[in-house]
Amino acid sequence: MNQLEHLLAPFEVAGLTMKNRVVMTAMHMGMGENGFILDGLIDFYEERAKAKPGPGLIIVGGCYVEKRGMGAPNFIGLDDDAFIPGLRRLTDTMHKYDTPVVAQLYHGGRYSLSVLTGEEPISASSVASRWTGEVPHELTEEEIAEVQAHFASAAVRSREAGFDASELICCAGYLVNQFLSPLTNKRTDRYGGDTIEERMTFMRETIATIREATGPDYPLFCRLSGSDFIEGSHTLAETTIVAAAMEECGVQLINVTGGWHETRVPQLTMNVPRGAYVYLAEGIHDAVREVPVVACNRINDPVLADRVLAEGRADLIGMARAFLADPQILEKASEGRLEDIRTCIACNQGCFDHVLMLKPITCLMNPRVNREKETELLPAVDKKTILIAGGGPAGMECARIAALRGHDVMLCDKSDRLGGQAILAALPPGREEFSEMVRYLSGQMKKNGVEVLLETQVTPEYVEEVNPDVLVIATGAVQLVPDIEGLDGPNVVMAWDVLTGAAQTGRTVAVIGGGATGIETATMLAEQGKDVTVIEMMPKLGADIGVSSRWVILQDADRAGVKRAANSQVVVVSERGVAVERDGEPSEILAETVVVAAGTRAVADLEADMAAEGVLDKFEVIRIGDCAGPRKAFEAIREGFELGLVL
Repeated sequence: MNQLEHLLAPFEVAGLTMKNRVVMTAMHMGMGENGFILDGLIDFYEERAKAKPGPGLIIVGGCYVEKRGMGAPNFIGLDDDAFIPGLRRLTDTMHKYDTPVVAQLYHGGRYSLSVLTGEEPISASSVASRWTGEVPHELTEEEIAEVQAHFASAAVRSREAGFDASELICCAGYLVNQFLSPLTNKRTDRYGGDTIEERMTFMRETIATIREATGPDYPLFCRLSGSDFIEGSHTLAETTIVAAAMEECGVQLINVTGGWHETRVPQLTMNVPRGAYVYLAEGIHDAVREVPVVACNRINDPVLADRVLAEGRADLIGMARAFLADPQILEKASEGRLEDIRTCIACNQGCFDHVLMLKPITCLMNPRVNREKETELLPAVDKKTILIAGGGPAGMECARIAALRGHDVMLCDKSDRLGGQAILAALPPGREEFSEMVRYLSGQMKKNGVEVLLETQVTPEYVEEVNPDVLVIATGAVQLVPDIEGLDGPNVVMAWDVLTGAAQTGRTVAVIGGGATGIETATMLAEQGKDVTVIEMMPKLGADIGVSSRWVILQDADRAGVKRAANSQVVVVSERGVAVERDGEPSEILAETVVVAAGTRAVADLEADMAAEGVLDKFEVIRIGDCAGPRKAFEAIREGFELGLVL
């Protein structure tokens, strides 16, 4: 019996045949330009659709229905017929692989920024958005009819563009959700009211308007927040009522996600357990009669997905970022090659952080995202011998790509295992998914023919002995010890040693450095019951953490009881603790142990040693990763990939 018999089984929904029970849910890719899709978007989706198998159904979006509801200029437009030809090229491509494709009808409402749209945002009521800081215009009844007509026209265009269905977005705090919620709908006319039944009028009418415009044979799906996760707004109890109403209105699939963008309950970061929000889909599934329900959020593992289906908790599984990390995730799963799956680690560095920066998204684990054609792995013209010094993320990715292209690759690392700083990154609480990066990359070395030599120090003599065509130095970085009096004291330890358990601390701890490593080390210690203060010279902590994850990491630190001392310059460290100047005033933070997390410095010894021995000019030498300057794993893997692509 196939281990994944439920996940890989075909499914019928609204007359559409799915080759399996996986829905690739909508992601904003940042690959639009004033509403027109770029060719790279087609390449991206084709890479996923052509896998054997690819997803059973693909939802593309968000596709804005009018400019006032546009998320950003790099969103996809459905508010003008001019966009149809480009979208038709996309749908024609998907249909070559027998993959049904759906257009998500998007309207941000009060989440839209006037600085990006050039127009005043709109909503059910004039309630300020915590997401944008703007107060939206409250729609009149006449204006509501106009907005509903925009939804209907966009749905008609989606049909004309070759999409097999439309999906109305009723989640995440967007416009339809704003009419549903008592927090954003303060109306006293027929679109408002004290009960959820009264506040569903806009949603019901919009669904009816769309179905009338497109005809009964054109499917309509809905994306629904299972819970808003906002105090005073909807819980699962209310959304089950909404889901039942959707079914009554003729909606043929309900796609269940989590809360609003402004919720303080993490939805998509790696500290959220895998499958944590399946219970929302399960609740909706129990509340409807026949309409299929999709379970989403933090489902990045085919085995977990199959178990959800086997237990009857949902009819379909929604995966989005899992397909960013690995377009062939289902193909590998169907072949029993689970170890070869490049798992999404929910770091958000290439996806959600890029969305918020208005940049095309990519992926830490998969640098090919959104540039599939220009990064195609072609066989090397000239086969080379490549020696890579350093088995961290940059070195391993370079080795993987170079070997795939046909080069002879030797990878050396002075430690007894591969992974470098990625091993450390996985140690703090809630950051365990980083271990998937190490698992995948290290596992691909042998599979792709890379010769790995552990506990091997690359020296100038070793390089001369191997005599490679190219020497890649990826020796990483070491912890930085700042020039502060007292850091050589017996009560001072380094953060990496604390994380690995090589160093112990007392009950009271001061951590010097409020970057990611300092905060995460402090949180780990605080969760052990210790009294921890993080000292940071800058005005805020976590400046090196991506915007979509920073608030979660700081929230976890606060929950654990970590104290903050920002704007604090360390003056001296003593056996009593740390003397600082905070906002210009002297202060002392008492601590039995002082932990140093003041950043890293590049390790460039090999290149310097080769220069000193006069052998540097004999070889082509390239530095990547932290040894070229401290950086995140995102940049390190990207550098390794791009070098492997051109060697």
